[in-house]
Amino acid sequence: MYADLAVFSDTDTVTETVAAIRLLCLPRGRVRIFVPEGSRDIDRERFLLGESAGNGVHVSLASLDPATVGYQAATRIAPSCQAISVIRPHGAPLGLGVLERTLLKCSPVPVWFWNSWSTAELGIVVAGDPDPQDARRDGLNQDAVDLAADLALRARGTVVIANGWELDGEHDLRFSPFLRVTEQEVETLREDIQAARTRWIGDLAARCRARGVAVETELREGPADRVIPVLLAERKASVLVVGTMKRSGFAALVRPNTGVRLASRFSGTIAVVPPRDSALETGGGRLSRIAAGVAFA
Repeated sequence: MYADLAVFSDTDTVTETVAAIRLLCLPRGRVRIFVPEGSRDIDRERFLLGESAGNGVHVSLASLDPATVGYQAATRIAPSCQAISVIRPHGAPLGLGVLERTLLKCSPVPVWFWNSWSTAELGIVVAGDPDPQDARRDGLNQDAVDLAADLALRARGTVVIANGWELDGEHDLRFSPFLRVTEQEVETLREDIQAARTRWIGDLAARCRARGVAVETELREGPADRVIPVLLAERKASVLVVGTMKRSGFAALVRPNTGVRLASRFSGTIAVVPPRDSALETGGGRLSRIAAGVAFA
């Protein structure tokens, strides 16, 4: 998937870090590990990770001031990376501390919140969503599916592409005293939406199958932040991949970020993918290095 990896760490997460190195880094790559100033035995950490990661992986360590790690990760490291990952202890829920919030808001590249020690047979769910009002959404969904397919290939895993859909304003259409819409017209609108979503999600699945990845699709009626968590539990998913349009200001108030809300409710490994126009700020898209981090306390 990626050529190089950099790690921020302040907890004993060697097993989780090694899993991320094996799945997010090419067999031969450079691993950069950032630790809080004065808090770790750097030589011992280099030995443990180097031995566990395997031959061909070069490990180097450096220290950062925990007080400014979020700013440094988002502004100095992320623009020169292909992705950032925040590694946390296995099973620990995602906490939106300064580092996480800064990366979600400012990172121009995908952010992995990694907490798995498994390197095989990962169950991956992609929460996709079309948006005819924003052309960037098509590329965002495709990038999310590609990211999930890459991981599935390396982990011999499976992918489920999921979507929660609903007819906007259905209650008003049915019950507003100012509108005259028949039940048949409402049902026709619902059928049209469902048919369009079926075609859309089928195209994404075909994109995944073309890469040799086992994939299924799930259309669930209801708000995504309600139906997707249910799906994740039913599927016993270990990885969630979501896209974020990075809305801010009034746009964020009108259309809250569903991807971030889903990520905050899932305790497994999460990948949050930004729109492509953000990724263009990474220096021409060249493979340089990945920043993978364990959240600084």
